[in-house]
Amino acid sequence: MQARLFDSLTKTCNLCARRCVIPNGKRGFCNVRENVSGNLLTLTYGKVTACGLDPVEKKPLYHFLPGTGTVSVSSFGCNFTCLHCQNHTLSQEFRRDAVWAEPEDIVNAALQSKAQSISFTYNEPTVFYEFMYDVSRLAKSAGLKTAVITNGYMTEEAVCDISPYMDAFRIDLKAFSDSFYKTVCGGARLEPVLDAVKLVSGLKKHLELVTLIIPGMNDSKDEISSMLSWEIENLGVFVPHHFTAFTPMYEMRDRRAAGHADVDAVFRMAKDAGLYYPYVGNVMHAEGSTTYCPECGERLILRAGYVCRMPGVKDGCCAKCGRKIEGIF
Repeated sequence: MQARLFDSLTKTCNLCARRCVIPNGKRGFCNVRENVSGNLLTLTYGKVTACGLDPVEKKPLYHFLPGTGTVSVSSFGCNFTCLHCQNHTLSQEFRRDAVWAEPEDIVNAALQSKAQSISFTYNEPTVFYEFMYDVSRLAKSAGLKTAVITNGYMTEEAVCDISPYMDAFRIDLKAFSDSFYKTVCGGARLEPVLDAVKLVSGLKKHLELVTLIIPGMNDSKDEISSMLSWEIENLGVFVPHHFTAFTPMYEMRDRRAAGHADVDAVFRMAKDAGLYYPYVGNVMHAEGSTTYCPECGERLILRAGYVCRMPGVKDGCCAKCGRKIEGIF
């Protein structure tokens, strides 16, 4: 399948912020886009490694159709090589066991399962962009919503190209330092992620952020304070931000897991900074699992694991004071 966003003159792939120059016969950093006789081909189109119904809260997305099911779709490959990747068998391996599917198959699966959305997830969706693009276009015409669960290393061209067909972007803000992105994520940089986050926000797309808290690596008070200051200045206070607890994984099994106290400390900083919707993930945290009305403090959405109840929400507003709640309900 012909790849999108390839400059054949300069042999540059303009899909992700690495902007790989790919000579004839070679592949990009992601290992799934190959220059064949001057044409860039995607090696992931239609190759599905997972397709199943999930609670949308699993993504995690807390303000995007809460309480509904989403069909999760993945392929293989990634433009990062994160040392702590929890899906490394999908992201870091060329999966020849992937099952072929047409875009129509994914949309039909979502309709048959009564899901309200399709989520592109598990491995980095940017590297199966063309398939995601075609599925999203069909999903729109079928009345389904779409969400991309991404590391945010898309170029401006890629974000703008798919934004008409994408309702929600759940972006990993893995840390707030270049050194973390360079050493942990395979030579990546922080700035392109921040640029993508600002672009998505500016396009008025639903946006949620996730930061995995790794003790001693990205959780210093100075770094978290800088992250929150940047977020409030550039996005405002109403973007849901999930702070999740690290579990030793892949090539970072020697580091200790993040405990309740680690994520609670960051959660408290976010609340004190003025974020309306900070959340805690991967540990039991009643306050960090609850959505409160920023106006009157009413408990709007109660969550236990991936199960949620919405006693305080009516037509997307606080049932008590009537304030509209940011998100898609």
